[in-house]
Amino acid sequence: MAVTAIRPDRKLLQPGWAGQLSDSEIEFIRRELKRHPRLWRRWGYDGAMVKGVPIPASTIRRIAIHGLS
Repeated sequence: MAVTAIRPDRKLLQPGWAGQLSDSEIEFIRRELKRHPRLWRRWGYDGAMVKGVPIPASTIRRIAIHGLS
């Protein structure tokens, strides 16, 4: 029997959509933010697109729950 990894829902990448996030969901969002510069803008980080600038987990949680408002 093969074990498949559970892939997080892409809706997590919409600011304000998610509720409480698990650590694996935060890492998923972090990975996707690194891979897609346009996503940085959607998350309000267009000025921080410099490589190597991580978004803190607390900020990801806040934006995921409340959006950018």
